[in-house]
Amino acid sequence: MPSPGASNAGPAATPAASPAASPAASTAASPAATAEADFTGGTATATVTLPGGALTYAGGSCEHGPEDAWVAVNIGQPNGAEYFGLIAGRSPYSPTDVRTAAGGGTLKGDAVLVTYRHAGSPFVLDHDSASVFLVVDASGGTFSGHLADGTNVSGKFAC
Repeated sequence: MPSPGASNAGPAATPAASPAASPAASTAASPAATAEADFTGGTATATVTLPGGALTYAGGSCEHGPEDAWVAVNIGQPNGAEYFGLIAGRSPYSPTDVRTAAGGGTLKGDAVLVTYRHAGSPFVLDHDSASVFLVVDASGGTFSGHLADGTNVSGKFAC
């Protein structure tokens, strides 16, 4: 079974440490991406930190909603071997009472989705534990939570 070890989602993938987290029972789908999308060639970066190492993704895109209602980070191909996706704020996919990303701060629950793929296996942070901290201009931040199997995950992203 593949483990979510380190990788770079860009064309020059570089493996590193291999954490012991298991993908069992995790599923992932990015609301800001389609199966045919390829989010490469941009400036977005992300690091997913797991108990046994880190995954590094680079060369993706960031998209901001009107008036910074939401921010979406996509790196790689959503159904490819390596992908990182994050959406925070009041996106077109969230309930209308969700807080916007404008002004930064901590967002949780229906206001966030953090997902990634490694070696073709999908992972998603548990809805009840996922938290995203955005800097004031929503150009980056940090995230944390756990996977369905209880593995703690944290990380950072930048546009």
